[in-house]
Amino acid sequence: MLLTPDQEMIRDAVRDFARAELWPHAGEWDKKHHFPKEAHKGLAALGAYGICVPEELGGAGLDYLTLALVLEEIAAGDGGVSTTISVTNCPVNAILMMYGNEAQKKQWLTPLAQGEMLGAFCLTEPHVGSDASSLRTTAVKEGDEYVINGVKQFITSGKHGDVAVVIAVTDKGAGKKGMSAFLVPTSAPGYVVARLEDKLGQHSSDTAQINFDNCRIPAENLIGSEGEGYKIALSALEGGRIGIGAQSIGMARSALEVAIDYAKQRE
Repeated sequence: MLLTPDQEMIRDAVRDFARAELWPHAGEWDKKHHFPKEAHKGLAALGAYGICVPEELGGAGLDYLTLALVLEEIAAGDGGVSTTISVTNCPVNAILMMYGNEAQKKQWLTPLAQGEMLGAFCLTEPHVGSDASSLRTTAVKEGDEYVINGVKQFITSGKHGDVAVVIAVTDKGAGKKGMSAFLVPTSAPGYVVARLEDKLGQHSSDTAQINFDNCRIPAENLIGSEGEGYKIALSALEGGRIGIGAQSIGMARSALEVAIDYAKQRE
């Protein structure tokens, strides 16, 4: 695959940053479960949070190939940092680009794309993994608000994120067509970080259980229309897999380089 000169330039800039600012600290961050805010600020300055977001909305206006290149290089420096950035790019930004209205894009997408906010995606539940149509979290409309109740599991940036895209049931009798998507500020009353998962790695990125306890949000935070949540969730997961693949390559490449260096020095 041939890259354009611009893609090579972007890849090299992110690679240089990752080698200088991520890789030397990755082991310590992982050991201490440290969230590296300064590193994220540096990556935000490089435009890493809004790779595919149009320039007029604060992003870089690039394509998914460039996003994959960027995530690969970040992952080679620190896997956890790459996961945090991957989730913000896709699914969160991607959902807002495809389904958000103009007001939502201005309020949420632009600061997300500029790295002023972090995004989380709340789909998985303790009893619901791959079968997204069996969600138990509910969102009930009361006047000009929705009230959300339920539990979400294994949520990247559930603690450090600023806004979460939450998929919840709005019509229990409609099956897949009874699910809807919402923007939930993590500062909202009733958004509770119940537990941080003790993972095997990627400790520079938090993974949390989130409890929604009568969490009230404005009705205007509905993404798209009621009943579109299942479609929105699946479309976002498709794009997110690009990031996961790119991250895997970056981490594997970094591990191989370390192994080769060790083999050369071993007596």
